[in-house]
Amino acid sequence: MSSNSENFTEKPVHTENVYDDLEKLISSVAAEEKELKMKMEKKNSNGTDNKTQESNGLADLKNENELKNINELEDNSVAMKNENGNEEKKSDEDDNHLEFKDSQNNSEDGKEELELSEMIVCDEVAGDSDEDDNKIEVEATNANDKDKYEKDTKKIKKETKEKESNKKKYDKKSDSKSKDRSRKEDSKRVDKKRSRTPSKERSSKDSSLKKRSKTIDKEKESKKLRELDKFWQTVRDDPSDFIGWTYLLQYVDGAKNIEAAREAYDAFLDLYPYCYGYWRKYADYERKNGTKENCEKVFDRGLKAIPLSVDLWIHYMGYMKSAYPDDEDMIREQFERAVEACGIEFRSDRLWDHYIKFELECKQYSRVTDIYERLIATPTHGFLNNFECFKDYVKKYPKNKILEAVKFLELRKEVLAEIKEADAKKTHGRKIDSGSDSDDMADPMEQRTKEENLMKEKMIASRIVIHKHTAEMVALRLPYEEMIKRPYFHVKPLERSQIRNWKEYLEFEIGHGSYKRIVVLFERCLIACALYEEFWTKYVSYLESLESDDHEVKDRIEDIYIRACTVHHKNKPGINLTWALHLENNGQYDKAAQILDMLDSVSPDKKLIIQRRINLERRRNCNDRVCELYEHYISTANSSLTSILLTIKYARFVWKILHNTDRASEILLAEVEKINNVQKSSRLLLQLIEIKMSDNPMNISAVVKLIDSILTMKSIEVEQQVIFAQRKVEFLEEFGKDILLINRATTELKKYMKTYNESEKKAEVIDTKT
Repeated sequence: MSSNSENFTEKPVHTENVYDDLEKLISSVAAEEKELKMKMEKKNSNGTDNKTQESNGLADLKNENELKNINELEDNSVAMKNENGNEEKKSDEDDNHLEFKDSQNNSEDGKEELELSEMIVCDEVAGDSDEDDNKIEVEATNANDKDKYEKDTKKIKKETKEKESNKKKYDKKSDSKSKDRSRKEDSKRVDKKRSRTPSKERSSKDSSLKKRSKTIDKEKESKKLRELDKFWQTVRDDPSDFIGWTYLLQYVDGAKNIEAAREAYDAFLDLYPYCYGYWRKYADYERKNGTKENCEKVFDRGLKAIPLSVDLWIHYMGYMKSAYPDDEDMIREQFERAVEACGIEFRSDRLWDHYIKFELECKQYSRVTDIYERLIATPTHGFLNNFECFKDYVKKYPKNKILEAVKFLELRKEVLAEIKEADAKKTHGRKIDSGSDSDDMADPMEQRTKEENLMKEKMIASRIVIHKHTAEMVALRLPYEEMIKRPYFHVKPLERSQIRNWKEYLEFEIGHGSYKRIVVLFERCLIACALYEEFWTKYVSYLESLESDDHEVKDRIEDIYIRACTVHHKNKPGINLTWALHLENNGQYDKAAQILDMLDSVSPDKKLIIQRRINLERRRNCNDRVCELYEHYISTANSSLTSILLTIKYARFVWKILHNTDRASEILLAEVEKINNVQKSSRLLLQLIEIKMSDNPMNISAVVKLIDSILTMKSIEVEQQVIFAQRKVEFLEEFGKDILLINRATTELKKYMKTYNESEKKAEVIDTKT
């Protein structure tokens, strides 16, 4: 204070000038701080201090540096808001809340700095006063303000640190929110841009996008079709390419085109119906992509094509149980259908197990007993295990549950009789005390247990005889069964040992087995040996040897021919010709003709097929059709020899059956003229002579005239002249009456013989020289 007083004495300063300067300063910055001052006054907790300062004229005092600091703080807060918000008008409620807190902290900081600046100004003003009272008051005020300044400084530092930490947290949140808002803004800009786009342009763009998507879809579809066509082309070129078919089916399984899949599966299974695995795949495909009805149709077709497939039956029964879980009667009916079809197949144990399990789940224990009785009488691979399971089943369940009421009561009656007989034997001869008045009563529980055990033993004992017979049947067949290495169908050839084993097994079963077992074994054999024609014919021969009028046998023979000739041996003449004879024997001429026609188309120029076809038409009195066929085959013959043989047969048919010698002669002469070579057509000419000789009455001069015309033909050679001249002499000697004509024919023959001998000698000389 002394230094200040000295300065003031040296350079006195009037307070009025100071206030004037302050008023000018305040007026220059009043407009800038007006808005901030209003916010500060609303939230100011120290209102009384502000009023005191205003009464002293000090509340509005600021220097330029303090105002700059306040403005910089406000600018920083605004910049921070702009960086973190990107859009003040579209910020959400959380951002508004954080910004409100930041602005509040900024306003409080500005308030504190303003208060400090006001205190400093008060110190300067107080130091310029000449009055001692004012100086004392200023000193006291400065001391209080100094203490307050230090406290406020510490408070500002603390709040600054808290503000920085809040700012960091806020920055992290605002960064993520700003990214979200930027994405939203980008989408909004696109929408705005789209909204600003004229409707025509938008519609044109949309249509172009749709067209592009359609073209892309069409390209993909066309590409799939091209790939599908490639797979199809492979099997069309070679339908026997089994691997090509598997690739096609694998492709359509993943192509999700149900029509294409159906077409492929149907075509494949028409060629290879014994592939039970593909029937199962086809049914599963329809189950996933088609309808329930189509799935069941596929199962029905597959089970009809290969009824001895245990695996296919099991798969089918699994489907039926899942599709009709509440219809026990229908499922039971299908199980009966399954065991009827393949229950005596040697490896059918799994199917029986599924049937038993189903009835156990339904708690139909008497039905389970019936199934076991049928099973233990069937020679299957697991016959030992089946009998053990039956014994365990009998031991596990009460007998009144596993037997029908009538059977249970009969068995119990037998057991009770045996128990009484046993008890009578025990008590026989036993001495009874004279003083005993009552007999001992047996324990009811013990009595019931005894009955149960005896019934169990009788049930098992009565089936042991059946089980032994089954074991004998299995023992006889087991060597053949163990030799079967491939019981399923495949296009690969079988080993010779396998073929021999099937033949021997069939012979054994035919000699020892029943009709049903023989048929089942033949059907099993045809699955593995479907591509061997001999097993089909052997099967038919066995059925025909029965000489039965049973419609079942006749229908089975017809079914065998259909499967063999329309599926596995389409182009093989042997079994197809046999089928045609079988149909003709049954009066089915049209079907027989169709088969022969089919064979003729796939195996052209087969003499046996041609002759069978013509003779079929002749036997059913279709003579016009016979003539058509002869003329067709003669005109299309691939060799002159075939044409000559058919012409001779045709002429004989017209001569002998139609009794038209003139037409027969015309047929032969036409062929002779076409060949124009006596040496090649000599058989035709001899046949022509024979037809002329058959006239009734015989015209000798006509026959001689025909032979003379042959002898004078230009293309005839010496060797043929000798043959026909000799034939003329023989005819005249046998039928001629004019001796002169006979002598003349003999002289002519000698002449031809001499010429022939001379030509032979010349040929020998030439050969020796060479």
